[in-house]
Amino acid sequence: MAPITVGDAEIRSVLEMQLPQRPIAWLGADAELIEANRHWLAPHFLEDGDTWSLNFQSWIVQVDGKVIVVDPCNGNDRPHPMPIFDRLDIPFIERFEATGTRPEQVDYVFCTHMHHDHCGWNTQLRGGRWVPTFPNARYLFVRREFDRWDPRGANYRAVDYNEGVYERSILPVVEAGLADLLPDHHDLSPGLRIEPAHGHTFGHSFMRLSSGQEEAIFTGDAFHHPLQLAAPEIQFGDCDDTPMAIETRRRLVETALATEALLIPAHLPFPHAGWVRQRDGGVMFEGLVQGFR
Repeated sequence: MAPITVGDAEIRSVLEMQLPQRPIAWLGADAELIEANRHWLAPHFLEDGDTWSLNFQSWIVQVDGKVIVVDPCNGNDRPHPMPIFDRLDIPFIERFEATGTRPEQVDYVFCTHMHHDHCGWNTQLRGGRWVPTFPNARYLFVRREFDRWDPRGANYRAVDYNEGVYERSILPVVEAGLADLLPDHHDLSPGLRIEPAHGHTFGHSFMRLSSGQEEAIFTGDAFHHPLQLAAPEIQFGDCDDTPMAIETRRRLVETALATEALLIPAHLPFPHAGWVRQRDGGVMFEGLVQGFR
């Protein structure tokens, strides 16, 4: 599959898994709101039977002479209270290498936050030990997010579906000397900037890409479904600070409209990314249907 291009940057998706036919009702949207937006939601974000598909995928970004992996999914071999994530055995690394990039070629790994499905492939189980998957990379953790999940810290708050993630996916990277703890705002390269997007977790962050007069924003879990851009108050799943998550979505919509930035979230099915557009006094999400161009 050809990459997405943003200026001189090339972006490739690596699919780990997909959960198809999730009821749109999971979003908590009422029927009137769904009908009002059906014309742009279908067919990619509203499928037959009023369902949608939730993807779990990572992004490989090549820009400024660097290779960056964004949000390395769930990872294999991990126990999990939800059976769909329990002890996965998925050929993710083979799919990763099929893009033309090997793990040892990665310069940076960036986790928008530290939920299990955004940092799992930070490590792999080898000989009974969790070791870094990308041995030559610097792993970029926003300090606010790191402190939130460090069970030894004052800011830690347990979440059942995230138990053990720090020990399996974060601490081994720190112990290997590969972790960089960053402030809320950080310039990674001339075209890459990390910015706060708090709410889903206390330290949730965006990675913003600027290249050749074009922009893209890797939005992590600021939204799981495009309907949340039209109605930012819709909440999917739990989060650390719901009012702040809603405000982050509103700010994202304003930024996307002002800059025409391509939004690249973590969980959308094909076409995976798109733009916010103003229509009839509201907003819609125009998917990148022409594709991976």
